[in-house]
Amino acid sequence: MKYLFLLLFMGGAATCAAQAPVFQIRCETSTGNQLQKTYCETRDLTLPVPAAGTPLTVDARLNGGIVVRGWSGTTVRVRARVQGESGTLEAARALAASVQISGTGNTLRASRANGSLEDWGVSYEVFVPTQTSLVLTATNGSIRLENVQGTINFETTNGSVDLVGVGGDVRGKTTNGSLNIAFTGAAWAGPGLDVKTTNGGVTCQLPASYTGILVARTSHGRVTASLVPVVRKLLQAHSLTATFGKGGPQLRVSTVNGSIAVKQEGAGQKNAPEPEPKQEE
Repeated sequence: MKYLFLLLFMGGAATCAAQAPVFQIRCETSTGNQLQKTYCETRDLTLPVPAAGTPLTVDARLNGGIVVRGWSGTTVRVRARVQGESGTLEAARALAASVQISGTGNTLRASRANGSLEDWGVSYEVFVPTQTSLVLTATNGSIRLENVQGTINFETTNGSVDLVGVGGDVRGKTTNGSLNIAFTGAAWAGPGLDVKTTNGGVTCQLPASYTGILVARTSHGRVTASLVPVVRKLLQAHSLTATFGKGGPQLRVSTVNGSIAVKQEGAGQKNAPEPEPKQEE
């Protein structure tokens, strides 16, 4: 009996360990320069999963980025990196200590009592159940999503956007930053994708076998595509419509000032060179 209990205990411990998220966000070793000192610390939070139909909102305020990863847990796990900047390390530490992080009302947001947004920032790494709706906002920071499906809306002003293995109804934009999208699985799961940037390039990577309709467009740039031969496509200088498999949800990507590159796994380098895109009228 003692050995059976020990085995059960060890098995339970292993399960708990397997479900613990592995955070990647951390503080840098640098403490600033002679004129400006930086203090950094991390804080961990656990939040309940929002009710069905209710999104989790993450607001990175003025200076902060957001990473959201899907995981097998039943709670929302957060690691926040809090940074303060001031003339001395002591003042920077006090500034960071004055930053309060709230997770009430399904909204993750940091603030100071005096309302100031200057000289501090909070970046977030968030683990959510894979089926979670999200609203993500940042100003000077990047946004990255991995393996999450739901109704997802995001916006940043100065920062790149990376989407890996996402699905659902995904819409968002950045103003000054690139868009990098890696499609996974056999098909897009959900209503579709509509993402854009104003000043930045777009890259799309797809598996060798995929189902969906990709629509890509740029105003001032070029569109290039390296696709397997069975994909039906209309490639022009500033646009691409590609039907993968039997088609499906529309996956829209666009930029104003930037080029778009679409690459599919298995697109052979041994094939004949792609013809020059048609010039649009």
